[in-house]
Amino acid sequence: MAVALDKTAPLSGVRRAGRRTVVAAIVVVWLVLFAVFRGRQTLTLAAADLTGLHRWFNDVNDSIGANRNTNPLFLYFFNEIRLVIDNLVTFVQGLISQPSGGRPLPQIGWLGVVGLAGFVSWAVGNWRVALLAVAGFTFFGLQGLWQESMDTLSLTVSAVLVALLIAIPLGVWAGLSDRFNRIVTPFLDFMQTMPTFVYLAPLTLFFLIGPASATIATLIYAAPPAIRITAHAIRSVPQTTVEAADSLGATRRQALLKVLLPMSRRTVVMGVNQTIMAALAMVTIAALIDAPGLGKTVVQALQSLDVGTAFNAGLAIVVMAIVLDRVTTAASGRAEAARR
Repeated sequence: MAVALDKTAPLSGVRRAGRRTVVAAIVVVWLVLFAVFRGRQTLTLAAADLTGLHRWFNDVNDSIGANRNTNPLFLYFFNEIRLVIDNLVTFVQGLISQPSGGRPLPQIGWLGVVGLAGFVSWAVGNWRVALLAVAGFTFFGLQGLWQESMDTLSLTVSAVLVALLIAIPLGVWAGLSDRFNRIVTPFLDFMQTMPTFVYLAPLTLFFLIGPASATIATLIYAAPPAIRITAHAIRSVPQTTVEAADSLGATRRQALLKVLLPMSRRTVVMGVNQTIMAALAMVTIAALIDAPGLGKTVVQALQSLDVGTAFNAGLAIVVMAIVLDRVTTAASGRAEAARR
């Protein structure tokens, strides 16, 4: 009887020996470095001390400030983007939050906002979700935080709209193209793993502090979930369904509009839900760069140790998150029911 030889055993033994060698080398290097640098400390900076990197960034900031209105890149690109975002946020604020044109109330008034929130919630969900939305928006007014809540909602809505206009087409592209998916994945990883506070300083350098920088920071933070989930939704459509559409003579555009998007609608709506939640979290943090809304109330209250005001505003943020989450979840359920 022939005996089968295990040819993988010597190879695995070599690999184990190689790993032991690498570990031993790392330990030896660490011990040598420990002996050389023992007793030495890292660089310590006083409050007014600067490194070369600090000075370089400060020089860049001064140069941008001096040439903001003459440099073509800022004059025709960054400034234009800031103007468009500011106009969008101002339009939404004038509609639901702040008076405009000498009016004592926003254009549709607080009662109009409550009614609109209830109607939209009922249209995409059910009467229970509509009742929750009406109760939540009424709560903002009863807590004396109506304008702050509507400012937060304005920034969130503006950022989500722009984020979805960018994210859903990119997500569809990533779902259809393996090459584009491989290209965009590292950028999405970078955008999602970078701490939220790191977004703020570079954006103020290009767009100044205010609603525009806050909105752009929010959409950068909130777009990756929508891109990933949309791509996953497109890829999750059964291949047999796509092949059936192809066999019936459907073009690529028809297959996308008639098969892929309708069958992935529920998952895409869940991506919208995650985008809204991420945007609401980032809008609150963006109060550090002068974003209006509940986040600013929380920051100011914490600076003065006013725990009651901070808790009140924080509770309003929680209520807004619950309302937006329930509305989008109900919309997802209705989309699934319609597909079935």
